[in-house]
Amino acid sequence: MSARVECVQVHRAAPPRLAVLVRVKNEMAQLPEFWRRLQRQTAFSQLEVVFLDSGSQDGTLEFLRALPVSLYRIPPADFQFGSSCNLIASLSTAPNLAYFSGHVLLEQEDALAKVLDVLARDEYAALYLRQVPNTLTGSSAYERAHLARRFPPASEPLVELLAPQAFSNAASALTRPSWERSRFPEVAASEDFLWARTHLDLGGRLYYLPAVTAMHSHNEEAEAVFRRVLLNVRARRLRPSPLRAAVYFAGVFASLLRHGASWPEAFRYACSHAQAHRQPAEPSSAGQPRRG
Repeated sequence: MSARVECVQVHRAAPPRLAVLVRVKNEMAQLPEFWRRLQRQTAFSQLEVVFLDSGSQDGTLEFLRALPVSLYRIPPADFQFGSSCNLIASLSTAPNLAYFSGHVLLEQEDALAKVLDVLARDEYAALYLRQVPNTLTGSSAYERAHLARRFPPASEPLVELLAPQAFSNAASALTRPSWERSRFPEVAASEDFLWARTHLDLGGRLYYLPAVTAMHSHNEEAEAVFRRVLLNVRARRLRPSPLRAAVYFAGVFASLLRHGASWPEAFRYACSHAQAHRQPAEPSSAGQPRRG
């Protein structure tokens, strides 16, 4: 997929060590806070910041034009998760790449310094941060349970993984050689999970940083959860499976109850999650999820 990219502005500082790559669309609700926290990073002087917009109409572009960042935009119809990851990487110059959604908020001021330390371990290293609910905007019971299950705390500050686990481009990083050796697949969703699987197959190193946290939640209703899970099911080419759907229903239902959801709320979200595994709809009916 070839996107029609327009350069709005380019900002080049001293040779950077890390490119912060942010895909955005209508992110003004969280973008100022994202930028404020990014500026407070101890590694800020070593960053190259690149934004790729895909049709914002809420003032996002105007806000970004006033910042010392590189800014590009593509038509909304050209946006795809995998191809946009490859495009924005190609528009950067740093030897390391960090992907973030524009509504993700870093909690520690040394987060990116720690990211750089880990990436320096191996030419073909990749990592992802622990995601926690956004306490500033709120989160649904489903999201609180989902994040707790996929991004658990750990006794060690760094965990090396042998499987993709919860690798997510909402808050991830990798060396440029890792990306150059294996580009993100051009799929509608799950480009991060699929990339991480290939990365490991090629002998790359994959790490989870449970001590470095990024607040990330959408506060989605059950129908939005269904659409998001369905897109990932289709991207991973999973066939409809009543058994898998039943397993997911039981797991999501029990997890929601453990995290304080009411019985009706737990049942509603568990049904939506399971339905995506039982009866995948046609691509045209699935809809497009939010970015990250």
